[in-house]
Amino acid sequence: MTRPPGTDERLRPVTPPPALLRHGPAERWLEALPLGNGRLGAMAWGDPGRARFSLNESTLWSGAPGVDLPHRTPRAEAAAALERSRALFTSGAVQEAQEEIERLGASWSQAYLPVGDLTVRLDGDAGPEGGDGRRELDLQHGEHRVLAADGEHLSFVSAADEVLVHCLPCPEGARAVLELDSPLVEEQREEQPADGDAALTIVLRAPSDVPGGQFRQQEQIAWESEGASRAAVVVRTRREAGRLLVVCAIVTTWQGLGRTPDRAVAEAVQEATAQAETALARGAEELHRRHRDRPRPGADAVGLQLTGSEEAELLATCFAYGRYLLASASRPGLPPANLQGLWNAKLEAPWSSNYTVNINLEMNHWGAAIAQVPEAAGALEQYVEMLREQGRDTARRLYGADGWTVHHNSDPWGYTDPVRGEPSWATWPMGGLWLEQLLDTFAACSGSDPAEVARDRFPALREAVAFALGLLHESADGHLATFPSTSPENRWRTADGTVVCLSEGTGMDRWLLRETAQHLVEAAAVLGREDDPVVQQAASALDLVPGPRVGADGRILEWHRDGLTEAEPDHRHVSHLGFLYPSGLPAEPRHEQAAARSLEARGDEATGWSLVWKVCLWARLHRPDRVQSLLELYLRPAEAPDGTARSGLYPNLFSAHPPFQIDGNLGIVAALAECLVQSHRGELELLPALPPMMADGALRGLRARPGIEMDMTWNDGTLTALTLRALGPGALGTHRLRCGERSTEVTLGDTAPVSLDLGWAC
Repeated sequence: MTRPPGTDERLRPVTPPPALLRHGPAERWLEALPLGNGRLGAMAWGDPGRARFSLNESTLWSGAPGVDLPHRTPRAEAAAALERSRALFTSGAVQEAQEEIERLGASWSQAYLPVGDLTVRLDGDAGPEGGDGRRELDLQHGEHRVLAADGEHLSFVSAADEVLVHCLPCPEGARAVLELDSPLVEEQREEQPADGDAALTIVLRAPSDVPGGQFRQQEQIAWESEGASRAAVVVRTRREAGRLLVVCAIVTTWQGLGRTPDRAVAEAVQEATAQAETALARGAEELHRRHRDRPRPGADAVGLQLTGSEEAELLATCFAYGRYLLASASRPGLPPANLQGLWNAKLEAPWSSNYTVNINLEMNHWGAAIAQVPEAAGALEQYVEMLREQGRDTARRLYGADGWTVHHNSDPWGYTDPVRGEPSWATWPMGGLWLEQLLDTFAACSGSDPAEVARDRFPALREAVAFALGLLHESADGHLATFPSTSPENRWRTADGTVVCLSEGTGMDRWLLRETAQHLVEAAAVLGREDDPVVQQAASALDLVPGPRVGADGRILEWHRDGLTEAEPDHRHVSHLGFLYPSGLPAEPRHEQAAARSLEARGDEATGWSLVWKVCLWARLHRPDRVQSLLELYLRPAEAPDGTARSGLYPNLFSAHPPFQIDGNLGIVAALAECLVQSHRGELELLPALPPMMADGALRGLRARPGIEMDMTWNDGTLTALTLRALGPGALGTHRLRCGERSTEVTLGDTAPVSLDLGWAC
């Protein structure tokens, strides 16, 4: 039954997100709790006697644009290597062909860096002992509290004032003691005289080059002064009404994405000093008010409530935590959330804590549009714009192709070449297509006018597709196939048992090319650009590049032909199944069946982010039983009772690869959304893959194609109420809703939401 329209009949069934509660201070980084304002980050350890904050700043990276220039493969050398590789591959000499491809690798992308650890304590015996007081992270407001014997210790990172704020009880006559421990080079230090309020100004210099993890035995960190980033760290304190106010500002010499970080150090120091002293003058109460008065965009727009068990409540917390982490790590114009979001304590972090483009960067942002984290979507869009500029040279120089490309690894300076290393991970040139596919998903959920979307997306799609078209050649079976081609990080065995990775027209390449080519052709039709030569080639490719192929064993083919033996049958990547998810296109039933066979063969046990991807895939297959099994693995402790490291959650709920990678935290937002709403088949499917632990709940503000925002409640798997709103002209009109075997049509206008009382058992 449809309710009559009103001014705003939006369901608001969802309570604010719960706080993360812990007892006693953190004893290691993976027990500390994260704060951030999209630029400045801090891990709060929660010891009231010695407050410790592991500091980060999103623009503090090693190196600069062009650090790899001396190592880049020139056009003539690349062309010769590709020609030799093609000939060798065609003759069956796959290992030798792969060795030629490896010649394309240049250097490595740069590393995301820590600022260091700031500690604050009161001199002598003035401060409380550490104790085991309660600490909490308020996900709604981004605030960390410790409830100690002497009162409340409050910390937050203010977007309004661009500082870390820490406020604690302070007995009369006590003085603050500040310490900053950093792995970076200290170029300047100034400390306040002992008789005044504690203050600290430090200038740190980042390394000029940090080798990737695979090179650390052969290559050394470089500390050249010229061109390296600097960070000005300014800490100020003030006693006020029995409390101590501590503010910390950090400003780097960052000049923008893809630009040399050569801002004058004196300017960075001046700006950080102004931020800290302005914040200090405002006082603790005013800083807190300004922090609360400037909520994150979309912070309260989306919520998920699950009841009935501790597992259900933890899952809802993970959803809220994922949105919180993504928003806290993102700001347009700055580097998007990296492999650890915003938080990293190591000079040589796992995988350099940078951007892995063959799954992790995309997964970080799968939930950005549907779960309303606009700052994350904006940051990624601007980052991809920079990569396009840098990636044109890589496309021309290495492949003689038009358009642009990025390989498996990148950084804020715009590294787009393959890194030097084993081609199974290094030589994967489809990053541009996958990023454009993700941006298409953002646009599809926006509700924008289709003509506006087509105008906005056409140039970028044209370039990405043009590059992929430049890699096509006729394969032995008469189809068009990309070369060189790999399936990210996976490998197969030749007849003599040699482990190789090189292929042509892998399953991943084919679904990415077909989807982006279809989007390009559709945009061209809206704009009247069908005669564009790239569009015409793309239309032809849709006929000549096959879709998913099914092998004799009933599984989706990952490589170029049937019968190849997998080197790792349980491999973590499921790239060849991307046509099922994250694709925005419906799959044929026979391909869905083959995808299910493929997933069963891979098994459930996997890294944290791989578990999340498999949740999405099984959700698309409408298998809540398999979703349940994977979610149970996702929620388990990352450290097994026998001490074995595995996927799961660390004490602070960070997701384990292991080690920590934030993609599992951010991707779970999209995975849970996929269990609740799907829209890729041209209709709204409600509760399509609801596992038992999600049987009772409520949802607010989730978005779906073609730009519909919804609230809904359900009880014991029965959909009880639903409200839909059109976000813009692209979502106006009649839409079919489906829940299990039940369906109906709803017409959305631009004036009021439509609410329904359903009682549908899904």
